[in-house]
Amino acid sequence: MNFELEPGQKKKQPAASKKSGSSWGKLLIGAVFVFLIAVISYVPPESAIGDPGLKVGDIADSDVVVGSDLTVEDKEMTALNRQKALEALVPVYEFNEQKIAGSQMLLNEWFKFLMEARKEILSKKRDLESIRAHISENFGLDVPPASIQILVRSNTLAKIDLDRLLLAVKSWGERGILLSKIGIPKGQGDTITLTSEKKGMSPSRLADIFDLNDIQDNLAAFLAEARLSDKEREALKPILLEFISVNVTFSKVLTRQQEEKALAQVNPVFLRLKKGKIILRRGDEVNKDHLRLIQLVAAQEQTTSRKMPGIVLILAVLGILFFFFWRLNALTHSGGINRSRLNFISGTTFVACALIYRLALFIYPLILKNIRIGMAADDAGLVYGIPFAVGSLIIAFLFDLQSAVVFSFINAVIGGFICDWDFRILIFVLAGNLAVGFGVEFFQRLKRSSILKAGFFWLLPVNVLITLLAALTEEESGWARAAFYVILGIISAVLSALIANFLIPLWEVVFKLVTDLKLVEITNLNLPCFREMLEKAPGTYHHSLMVASLAEAAAHELELSPLLVRAMALYHDIGKVDNPQFFTENQSVYDDPHPQLSPLESAKVIISHIPLGLEKAEHLKLPRKVAQAISQHHGTKKVKFFYDRAKELAAGEMDDFDENMYRYPGRKPQRVEEAIIMLADQVEAASKSLSSPDEKDIRSVVEKIIASDIAENQFDECGGLTFKALKTIAGSFYTKLSSIYHQRVAYPGFDFRREKQP
Repeated sequence: MNFELEPGQKKKQPAASKKSGSSWGKLLIGAVFVFLIAVISYVPPESAIGDPGLKVGDIADSDVVVGSDLTVEDKEMTALNRQKALEALVPVYEFNEQKIAGSQMLLNEWFKFLMEARKEILSKKRDLESIRAHISENFGLDVPPASIQILVRSNTLAKIDLDRLLLAVKSWGERGILLSKIGIPKGQGDTITLTSEKKGMSPSRLADIFDLNDIQDNLAAFLAEARLSDKEREALKPILLEFISVNVTFSKVLTRQQEEKALAQVNPVFLRLKKGKIILRRGDEVNKDHLRLIQLVAAQEQTTSRKMPGIVLILAVLGILFFFFWRLNALTHSGGINRSRLNFISGTTFVACALIYRLALFIYPLILKNIRIGMAADDAGLVYGIPFAVGSLIIAFLFDLQSAVVFSFINAVIGGFICDWDFRILIFVLAGNLAVGFGVEFFQRLKRSSILKAGFFWLLPVNVLITLLAALTEEESGWARAAFYVILGIISAVLSALIANFLIPLWEVVFKLVTDLKLVEITNLNLPCFREMLEKAPGTYHHSLMVASLAEAAAHELELSPLLVRAMALYHDIGKVDNPQFFTENQSVYDDPHPQLSPLESAKVIISHIPLGLEKAEHLKLPRKVAQAISQHHGTKKVKFFYDRAKELAAGEMDDFDENMYRYPGRKPQRVEEAIIMLADQVEAASKSLSSPDEKDIRSVVEKIIASDIAENQFDECGGLTFKALKTIAGSFYTKLSSIYHQRVAYPGFDFRREKQP
């Protein structure tokens, strides 16, 4: 297979389209987020109709007069009438008449079978266990062997009048059998409505219908007349109960239809009031009827004078913004980011931020009322103290600058909505959000201090500048007001950084995110697990470093996360630490133990580094993405050396030879990252087997390994891995290995191969 490798030539992989749920599902989730944010952001206007604020028992200080002709629905009376209609409703139960014949047929077959079984037992043609198996398979009953023995050997069924039993079961079924009468829906006087195919709907009383407790009593009375022994009755009774089917069941659908019919027949209660009618005169005592009528009139007047509410515009604007946000992420190169998760986490962050803004608008006025400030302060300026940059800090740190920029524009619109459609606040929020986005990108995401630095060195100056300009451009501007606004801007910046610093670890845990910071932390080679690997398995340690180097280079070429791939490479062989002597790369330190083992034993030890590695990953609490490389870097390949050796030793006796015993148990690579680790692991190991490799040797090794994995179908389940991506990976490996194994010129003045003269 020729991949046309050229050293140093960069090949980029187009973004792979990943489907995570249907588009309708994503739009539905987005609609939920839009609705929640709109509800939180919406500030309802003050009512134009004054409420007198009266309570029962108060004395009216003025007349309450109807201002215009009104027809008012008395919703309380309407609801009361509907409630009465529902209380008078009789629930509907379905009566299945066909189950009666089914019960009779099963009983008839049971008696017939057990009679034949008795004959076969006595003639020793069958044993109890085969009869029990037949009962389980054909009747679906798990009958204890002791019960079968009693029924068969005692000739129990011969003592029972089958025709009389069938008639009894028919009569019980015709009256109807419920599972239980306890707690079931019923009408007044314990009445219900039965519906069947033959009789249609008919009223009935619960007392006329059996439940399973009644059937048990009836069956016990019937068996008592059959002169059976106590053991025979105990064995037979539960079996017969299994054949008697419940044929009356509550129908939610039919009952709901009856409810809808009943509610449809209840007409709303309307009150017609003429203009000028005095509802309550000055000096009268307010009673419940007065108060209810006043509330009805006030609600009706408000409804008739209401224009389209502002929340409609909020929903429309947010809906459009979220739609384009979703489409932008769907069409943008992923860069290793799961865009579906980004959309969901962004929506959650928008909701959390809106709640924070709303909480600040509630708390700040309370604080202002209890603190005496010697400056011109008002509630309107308090909005500059809201921590508007929290969400942008979270998205910028957890994802990338592009996501933070898009988030900033939508967040600015939400801030404007919450702050009573104030355009100045929109500009304030947008400038601050963009500042922290670029700030996090400037300080990078490798330390949590980047959050605080972006807040203090980028957001704070922008907030100070915007608030100062806002104060100086107001009509009643002054230095006192400007100082107050600037202080609020500083508070906003500080709170944004602190709250984001608290929420980001919470978001990482809740959404199981793997951030660059987390990857930097777990790839620190001074960690105890790597020091242990270096001490116990130095060959594996250096092998992991080389695999990491190869994998990082390939990740750069494919525009994946180099940090993630490096972490996967460093931990992929962590399971070898407990048994380092069994692996070739460590046998320069340890004696080879494989000659003393059979090929199967050797293969088991080699394969065991996968489950051992997963155990260590769980102990180290590695992210799931990193741990997946441990189980997938060998896919389902065979331990070929010991497999071939075992086949040689088998010498043609292949009947009991199981090749799966020599196969790794892990899954095949599921993502491009795992495929890179699999290939880098093999290429690095194979390259060490070359004594003095040249470019042709290196190219041959890379191509043969990739071709072999393709032939073994190891990439069948790998989403996003194309032949173009494989070509890019191969080129990256070739370039990296060529730089490692390049020929050096002889060191001047030295011949290291010449033996030292005595």
